[in-house]
Amino acid sequence: ETSPSPFLFLKIFVSPIPPQHKKRNDSPRGALETMMRTNPHSKVPLLYSYSRRWKCLFILFLTCAGLFELRLKNQTNRRVNFREEENERHGSNGETTRRVRHTQGEYRSLADTSAIIKRSKPFKLKELSYEEEEQLRKQRMEERMRRGKEEHQEPNVEHHHHEVNNSNDQQQERKKEILEHVDSLNKSSIVFAAFASAGFHEFMLNWYAHTQKLNIGNVIVAAFDTETEKVCKENNIPYLGDEELRYTHGVVATGGQPLHDQNAKVTMVGKAFQQIGALKASFLLRLMQKGFRVLVSDCDTAWMKDPRDWFATNEMAKYVDMAVSTDCLSYTNEEKVRGCWHDQFNTGILFLNPTEKTKEFLKDWQVALETTKHKFEHDQDIFNRLLREGAGLRPPQRLDEIDVENRKEGARRHELHVALASKDLKLGALPLTLFTSGHVFFIQQMHLHLNVEPFVVHTTYQFSQARGKRQRLREHQLWLIDTHEYHNYGHFITTSEKPPQELLSIGIENHMKVSSWYRLVLRNLFAYAEILNRIPILPEFPCSCDRYWGNVLPQCYIPGADIHPPYNRCPMDHVTNLPNLERAGLNFREYSFLSNARTSDKIKESIETVSLSRQFLTDEEIKEQLGGKTYKRVLVLQTASNSFCTFKDESKAKVFDSKMQIGLEAESHFCKSGGSTGRICEIGFTKPKGVSQNRDCDRMRSENFSFEKFYDKLWEHKE
Repeated sequence: ETSPSPFLFLKIFVSPIPPQHKKRNDSPRGALETMMRTNPHSKVPLLYSYSRRWKCLFILFLTCAGLFELRLKNQTNRRVNFREEENERHGSNGETTRRVRHTQGEYRSLADTSAIIKRSKPFKLKELSYEEEEQLRKQRMEERMRRGKEEHQEPNVEHHHHEVNNSNDQQQERKKEILEHVDSLNKSSIVFAAFASAGFHEFMLNWYAHTQKLNIGNVIVAAFDTETEKVCKENNIPYLGDEELRYTHGVVATGGQPLHDQNAKVTMVGKAFQQIGALKASFLLRLMQKGFRVLVSDCDTAWMKDPRDWFATNEMAKYVDMAVSTDCLSYTNEEKVRGCWHDQFNTGILFLNPTEKTKEFLKDWQVALETTKHKFEHDQDIFNRLLREGAGLRPPQRLDEIDVENRKEGARRHELHVALASKDLKLGALPLTLFTSGHVFFIQQMHLHLNVEPFVVHTTYQFSQARGKRQRLREHQLWLIDTHEYHNYGHFITTSEKPPQELLSIGIENHMKVSSWYRLVLRNLFAYAEILNRIPILPEFPCSCDRYWGNVLPQCYIPGADIHPPYNRCPMDHVTNLPNLERAGLNFREYSFLSNARTSDKIKESIETVSLSRQFLTDEEIKEQLGGKTYKRVLVLQTASNSFCTFKDESKAKVFDSKMQIGLEAESHFCKSGGSTGRICEIGFTKPKGVSQNRDCDRMRSENFSFEKFYDKLWEHKE
């Protein structure tokens, strides 16, 4: 009575009236009067005197209070059990690892479990060293093996339910399957390796498609999450994935939104990049410990030619501990100093021999990534820093300075150059013309100038994240996973018009003008596509100035690049923002669509070039002139920059303008040093005026509007 629980009050409420109070009057009111006379201070009659509505509400409140009390007790019990379980696992000191395990067998980061750890007192956060984590990992493995043996020895214990046995069987089968993938690799041949997480499945599939196209069977992919494991299984891709190779952050920002999910969580946290790098180093270290020679590349690479013969015949490839690709842009500089040793190495393509020096470096790389305090230091930054520590890079002047036995008379054109790095690691620089960066292949197109056939291209130096990478691969017919419908269905429209010849010489003003001309052509093609229910094939774009996040002016090319503008076929990400085009719901095809071998012959053989009856047509005039040509799969406009005026229906014009406001939104800074702020920039790209504003078609025709009249300004000048 002093401190009754809610359930006691509930019992009072719902209990029937005691029999002794019913003798004089069996009605509830009579019973209450009797109770009041018998015991005027009783609380029960007061409770029974409530109206029926208040009585129900009060019963509901007390019920909820009781349920809350039960839940609170359960949470307390779980917390106690959690502390006991963790104390048993980690010992009495209460130290925890960087990852806390769920009951389902997954891991989450400390950031996600900080609330639990704070509540669980003997826990004390401590960042474990690499050696401590390795020791803890071995202890866990031994514990799992011991439990497995116990289960094997006592299969008939009653508390082993059938469901638990099935789960254990599935886990064992999965581990066996993963081990079979690794053990089936051939040690006598180079292992082609890649790694992926949930944001890059399409690129992983494209990477694997290229290896299969080259008949490369010695392949393994590190799957850093369960979603990637599932995709690997569905596509029969050999993979390695377990609890020690788990990525826990969102999609890394270099890729932007995944191709399959525009709403996925994207992170710019440095720890995400560092974790990916550490997992990559751990994955490679496992392969090294098994004695494999490995050629690992990011999954946004495309292998165009099998490099195994090159590595087999190049003696230096057998001699080095490790070889790496480079961000160097000059073949002449590479030849002059026998390797671009002063440029940044790019870890997107690595060749590894299973030497002790290689294993030591991978361990150092993994530890450095796990322990760095720098928020924005990525795996590539740390890789380059480690190579230059101590004595640093010591590029050889002559080949015989490193190894007399492997001496060659004269340097062959694409021979693998070697230097001594930190801790005397023998480091090779992969030739930039064979293992190409995005700029060397897509912008300079050096392989065409030197008549060299590259092995691989890495989609670096681009400006539209994952969609920019995919578009570049599509433009060069290296995106192998488009659907059958992409290349076989639909009606299309494009143009054969070329930009004014006077704008095709190098210079920032010419580049801004030709960009404005091109973006007006794009707008008009999208208008024709909407009116005629066709898909625009984007024309080739020539650029008179390179695009770069550093200073590119006044020369209009990146310092050190061999080949200078104008570039005839610039990537689409040099003049548009591809995610914005997709966000606006605009469908299109790349400029090489009609030359792609996968595109249907029925499309290629059904092309008609059309000349318009007059300039600056409305949508109704376009339908009247071209609407009946549905029998032709491709219509080619002789001119496009002056082909469209507006929609007759103003509401349609406004809808189209709003779509173009999103789709053509893009910005690029072309800068140089100087000015009061230290940097002067020319900023493109502006959008054409809306078709709901410019509706005087007769005036456009009479004054013969040039493309410049469709812009308030072509670019902006800023310090």
